[in-house]
Amino acid sequence: MKYSAITLCFIMSSLLVLLLASRARASQPDIFTVKVGDIEVSMLSEVQRDGSPDILIGASKADIEKFMPDRSYKSAVAAYLIKSPEDVVLVDTGFGREIERNIKSLGLQSSDIRALLITHSHGDHIGGLLKDGGAAYPGAKVFISKLEYDWSAQVRESLAKYGDSVELITPGTLDAPGPEIIKGVTPIAAYGHTPGHTIFLVESKGEKLMIWGDLTHVMAIQAPRPGISVTYDSDPDQAASVRKSVLKFVSDNKIPVAGMHIAYPGIGDILPDPDNLGGYKFIPSAK
Repeated sequence: MKYSAITLCFIMSSLLVLLLASRARASQPDIFTVKVGDIEVSMLSEVQRDGSPDILIGASKADIEKFMPDRSYKSAVAAYLIKSPEDVVLVDTGFGREIERNIKSLGLQSSDIRALLITHSHGDHIGGLLKDGGAAYPGAKVFISKLEYDWSAQVRESLAKYGDSVELITPGTLDAPGPEIIKGVTPIAAYGHTPGHTIFLVESKGEKLMIWGDLTHVMAIQAPRPGISVTYDSDPDQAASVRKSVLKFVSDNKIPVAGMHIAYPGIGDILPDPDNLGGYKFIPSAK
């Protein structure tokens, strides 16, 4: 088959675009893994992006200039995979765009997921519950706060596809976490962002990690100024109060954290910030 010079040029250009796109995707920070005792926790990234301070509630001009001098911040949309000797667990499902690909890159399949833990019912956390109209993780048991389930018609509709595999839970508190829902994982109430927003404490062999869902959206300012909430919070005052409590708890107890909207690597340590009394600073884990 013969091609004209123009056609060959078009084909070569298209191939070059595809190659560059493939290389760009390969260079994106999609996965970051840490060990927590015998458990591996992996950040599975769907989106790494810049955000605008317009979503902040009550941020002063001085604070924005100090912590976001270019009026933008680094953010993400991510889910977390927990792999232990007993289970393979997914915390949230993202939008459902890239999580399955990330799972496969770890040598796993969607059918390997034995449990789904849902922090809350916003679309960037439950959008991947379904695939082709059915359960995206048909072998998984789903755990979600009863408060969140009762509040969100969207999550009830999606979880209907999981039938009897849905368990409604009542999370404990920071001071009284309550029983594990699966080995090494305990749910803790962190209401405010949504009525049933839940965070999960992972523990193995004395090591811990707090997967805190949407406790923060804008780490650049919500760590040093935890009283600042965002327009996505259903109860901004409650969200701020909970954020202050959790930040103090993980800082006092030296528990690393993982967040769905913390830019890559998504995991790190919370330390008191002597330059911002009552505030904290986030130290990302080594990449």
